[in-house]
Order: sequence, then structure tokens, then C-alpha cells
Amino acid sequence: MKLSTRCRYGSRALLEIARSYGREPVKRKDICRRQDISKSYLENILIALKGAGIIDTMRGAHGGYVLTRAPSSITLLDVARALEGSQSPVECLENGRICRRAGRCVTQDVWREVKEAEETVLRKTTIQDLVDRDKKYEKPDYSI
Repeated sequence: MKLSTRCRYGSRALLEIARSYGREPVKRKDICRRQDISKSYLENILIALKGAGIIDTMRGAHGGYVLTRAPSSITLLDVARALEGSQSPVECLENGRICRRAGRCVTQDVWREVKEAEETVLRKTTIQDLVDRDKKYEKPDYSI
């Protein structure tokens, strides 16, 4: 299933915050710059992630955004649910009353399998996994 830009950017924002986990809050402007996300778009994403209890804010000159728990305990399924809501590929899986064929529809079985497969991947992938994977994309610094 196709995840929205909101979910993709939210995952990247959490990657930036997770890089500083346990050390210091991350400023929104730094997330915007490092991940090439507009300030206004990111602000709405951060509000949703805070509302879901995934991040918190620290006020003051040295303030910014922090994770509310370890990056290894935040899954991409948590992020998707916070930013997308239902992960159902079809509405009838969430609300069987909208379809007269619900419960006896062969395609509904397939859509359920698709949903379960997607949720399995998102559930087993954590923000810490993103931090670890991102290391292979870092460019070496050869300056002296």
C-alpha cells in the first residue's frame, strides 16, 4: 500500500531526533535542513507525533524535540498509525457494515492478507533500525 508523504517525512524526522537520543533535543530547523522538509509541513507532522506520545518538546534556548522512549521501541507501525490512521487497504476491513458482501467475499481475504503483511514489516522495523541503516549512506569525512 502507498504511504503518504506525511508518513515518509515523519519517519525521517524521527530518524533525526533519534540520532540525538539521550543527548540533546533537536531543533525543528535542523530537521528541516537535514531532511529537506518545509518548516510548515514538518510542524504539522511534529504536532501529530507529539499527540501520539512519540515525541515531546523541551522549551528554552537549548530546547527542541526528543523521543519519549528509546528508538528501538518505536516502530514504523506506531508512526504510520499516528500519521495515517488505519493501515487498511480497503474500508470494508475496518467497517464490515459498509459492504453487503463482507464476511463472504474472497477479495476481502486477500486485502486482509495484504494489511497483515504490511503491518508485519512496519511492526518489526524500528526507528533504531532506521538509524542503523542510515549509517551506510553517510559519506566518509576525509578532512583533516
